[in-house]
Amino acid sequence: MRERLIEILGKTSDPEAVAWLQQTVDEQGKSFQQRPFYYAFSGVSRRFDKKATTDAGVGQLTFLSKTAPGFTVAGWDEFRLARVILLTVLAEQEKDIFLENLKALIGTADLREQVAIFSAFPLLPHPAALVEFATDGLRSNIIDIFDSISLNNPFASENFTDEAWNQMVLKAIFITRPLYRIVGHGERTNLALAEAISDLAHERWAAGRTITPEAWRSCTNFLDERISGDIAKMAGSSEANDRSAAALVVSTAEGKLDSLKDRLSKEIAAIESGELTWHSLGQTVEEQLIRKSLT
Repeated sequence: MRERLIEILGKTSDPEAVAWLQQTVDEQGKSFQQRPFYYAFSGVSRRFDKKATTDAGVGQLTFLSKTAPGFTVAGWDEFRLARVILLTVLAEQEKDIFLENLKALIGTADLREQVAIFSAFPLLPHPAALVEFATDGLRSNIIDIFDSISLNNPFASENFTDEAWNQMVLKAIFITRPLYRIVGHGERTNLALAEAISDLAHERWAAGRTITPEAWRSCTNFLDERISGDIAKMAGSSEANDRSAAALVVSTAEGKLDSLKDRLSKEIAAIESGELTWHSLGQTVEEQLIRKSLT
């Protein structure tokens, strides 16, 4: 894994910086030294380009995802990837040394360093011991830190309790993050989350506000009378995204919401053709939010 990450970093980075990183990895791999490791971890910012985005190919991304399911470096900057590479060396140390140094790093890390640390969690050992670090990180009001844990990162899906998972998803809804990029969003459904989303929707509707249509994905398997009514409300919405979400729920409802199919015939046809999926809906919602923020 580390060799492939260095290969990806080398496609865009200064060869001297990559050589320095490789030498540091080799030296620390042979004999881990706490202070030099810390210096190297912070020293990444002096050697790599903070504005440069890495350029992983399809084959490289596929390899990473197969090795660590759900893990990706797509869209990462050089700082982030270089620090994750260093953390793979820390991961090879004894458990006590690993956890002691990881805790110290998190406690002193700046924004970009924290993003790298949390991004590395799928590659690190002792995941049960890392859950508390991750849940603490999710309390941050800094979007980049929240995103590094919740988006395009399989750690939460694989290791969080339902309670921690639900808190993360609900916060993502509150702060308008793209739910389709939460790994496991379609699989980690549970009744408590579905009920919380319905409650939140009713609160917002009463206040004349809306809820992201992506949220209803977590309710698909829990279509009681109330949630079925919520989906019917979405099906009658004037907003195309709401109707798309309703159709996606209806399409897997096993007959429970067949009465809505005529109303959603256009959206159902788009699902059957493969044009409409939860992923495509999420992309549409995210693109609209980005455009709105720029106006």
